[in-house]
Amino acid sequence: MAEPLKVPATEFARKFTTFREQVQSAGVIEITAHNRTIGGFLSAAELQHYHDMKKREREVIRVRDMDDETMALIQNSEYGKASE
Repeated sequence: MAEPLKVPATEFARKFTTFREQVQSAGVIEITAHNRTIGGFLSAAELQHYHDMKKREREVIRVRDMDDETMALIQNSEYGKASE
């Protein structure tokens, strides 16, 4: 993933219309103040992706509804070992 565009808050406020166009191709623009990220400006596509991820974060999957491949991966997993 490409490094997000970082813009100081004062420049973002002054040139909002420019960044409104740039965010469509950049996806995300990080807003900074005193060299710290204080927020972000998302394109419509990235915002939809964010909402989808938040929805899945709390999704419940029943064991009986799980596909065989996922079930096999869980059954063959080892505690403390990262997946490959």
